[in-house]
Amino acid sequence: MKNSFSAFLAIIGTVIGSGFITGKEIVVFFSRFGWFSFPAIILSFFLLFFLFRLILLNGDKALIKLKTSKISFFLNLFLCIIFSSAMFAGIGKTSKSLIVLLLVFLLCFFVFKKGMGGLNKINFVFVPIMSIVFLVLLLSSIQQKTFFVENSLGGLSIFYCLLYCVMNSANGGVLIAEYSTKLSRPQKTRVAFFSALALSGLLMLSNIVLLQNPSSFENPMPILSLFDGGERVVMTIMVFVGCLTTLLTLTYTLSSSVRGLCKSEIFNFFVSILLPIICSLLGFNFILEYLYPFASILSVYILYDLFFSFIFKQKFKSFKVFFKSK
Repeated sequence: MKNSFSAFLAIIGTVIGSGFITGKEIVVFFSRFGWFSFPAIILSFFLLFFLFRLILLNGDKALIKLKTSKISFFLNLFLCIIFSSAMFAGIGKTSKSLIVLLLVFLLCFFVFKKGMGGLNKINFVFVPIMSIVFLVLLLSSIQQKTFFVENSLGGLSIFYCLLYCVMNSANGGVLIAEYSTKLSRPQKTRVAFFSALALSGLLMLSNIVLLQNPSSFENPMPILSLFDGGERVVMTIMVFVGCLTTLLTLTYTLSSSVRGLCKSEIFNFFVSILLPIICSLLGFNFILEYLYPFASILSVYILYDLFFSFIFKQKFKSFKVFFKSK
């Protein structure tokens, strides 16, 4: 039970990062397509469930493949750096306090040194609080009014939905694969189901709130811009926590991956923490609007190479055996 809950929290904590909880990622991949976004989000539940389950069921094979496939290894590092830079940029936008930024740096260093054990302890505290408060704020902001967002490119919503699901699955794929080694097959299915259900539910509520306020689409943090007063303060803290949980997951993924490449802790520290900080200077909006869609395309290859390629090879071998027997 504990291992299942830890895996569930890790998946939620990875996906609800700066792009998700601020609403910018949801606008880019869903809300801007208007009514077409609703069937796309429903589809996202099934896709996320399928991909999470696939990763969990084949995690051991994927971890072995990651060590032998140089292309996927370096692409995974590249994607983690992009996502980490977005988290640092998001944190920078929500807090200008040097004390807070120093705390973030220290927590990253804590996960860098302690590994998965340190990550689990942080997720156990932050992820449930963040998810529940975010849910309450979304429910409180839904208005009793009709809404309509027209978009002539609505047909692309399914394509962007696919990119979104692939991107977020690949983003946390390595970490999810590591959790799979501690779970039974039924536990893996349950973790995949409830993770997909929780994420698609929050996606749907966020999408409703955003479609009721289409003027927020151009804001770097659309959902945050809808709140004021005390609620804005609380939402700002949740954005900070969302960025932090994803950032710590990525820090762990980067550090554990680089340690397999180089034994130098200084080099590992640079790649895992300092390089993403440097890349975050590109700006939160730029990273979300331009680098995220690009990253999602690269994610397709990573998912295929790590989790699908051996399935196709097994099918191909089965066909060869079948035809030879004939």
